[in-house]
Amino acid sequence: ILLSPSWGLCAAKASCTMYLYVLLACVLWGLESHSAPMKITGKPHDDNHTAVCAEIQRELSADNIIYNGSFKRPQNTSEESCYGQFIKDFISTLRALLTNCHHDDHLRKVYKNMKELPRICTKLQNCTTEISNFSQFKEALQSVVMSIEGWKSCKRTKDSL
Repeated sequence: ILLSPSWGLCAAKASCTMYLYVLLACVLWGLESHSAPMKITGKPHDDNHTAVCAEIQRELSADNIIYNGSFKRPQNTSEESCYGQFIKDFISTLRALLTNCHHDDHLRKVYKNMKELPRICTKLQNCTTEISNFSQFKEALQSVVMSIEGWKSCKRTKDSL
């Protein structure tokens, strides 16, 4: 529902980047549920999450080049707002999604557990309103991606036992 080949929901709502962060959190907290808010037709569930991670990896590696991927990234990498504003925007975006998808347990759980994000990505903990350069932001996002991949590996190991 949240992902479509053209990311149509992104275009109709707020920034696509913030929706990507919402999707990241859904991956982190929602995989154990039976219903999947992210679905790419014809692909297995694990392949879908791997594709999301691969998209983020491509975005993170596109430092000084213009990247024409599925979502927008700031092309001016000098300085970005830090994570206090990021978390505020994330929660606001998630609240808007919950209004339209109130039946989605994934979104409800992510919204409820938003305070857990700093635990997953420690760079979010002490950063509130100060300025952080974009490379630090990318580093923090990379940590989140690594957490996703690690969680998936642990889950695969547990499932095979």
